[in-house]
Amino acid sequence: MSPPRTLSTSEERRSDVLVAATHAFAGRGYWGTNTTEVARAAGISQAYLYRLFANKEELFVAVIGEVRRRLEQEISRALVGVEPGSELRALMSASDRGAPSDQDAAMVLLHAAAASNVEPIGAAVRQCYRDQTRYLSERGLSGADIRSYFAWSQYANTLGAAGIAPGRADAELSRLLPS
Repeated sequence: MSPPRTLSTSEERRSDVLVAATHAFAGRGYWGTNTTEVARAAGISQAYLYRLFANKEELFVAVIGEVRRRLEQEISRALVGVEPGSELRALMSASDRGAPSDQDAAMVLLHAAAASNVEPIGAAVRQCYRDQTRYLSERGLSGADIRSYFAWSQYANTLGAAGIAPGRADAELSRLLPS
């Protein structure tokens, strides 16, 4: 006799879909990912996916929100125990490996920026940056520090997306990595 089947709530399914969609969009971008593969990866039907999210744009906007949440967690971890005035150094050294620790989140942000000409994706990207700016400001970073952090994180994301990372970059490209 098999154990009784436990049904997931729609909120649990929605969470599962966001995890699967984040990974899919990270790998193939907004334009290269279809909802059939997201539904399959999440273990649901495409029809159920469309009951949770009205369309692909709504799904991608929800993924951007999930990425924002994950980035806030990563920032919080990097700032634990950091003395005031050392926040920027702590954030930048957390990604000194040449790639962010949450590679899917970093890739989604790159793809989201590339698709930001599509509304409501552009609005979600702007809101994500607005929220991150507010979050960093609340943690003591100045405007100049926030700009430096974004410049550094975009640079690290781009290097990571191109596969330029310690142990993977040739001698010439390793010059791009932090020393």
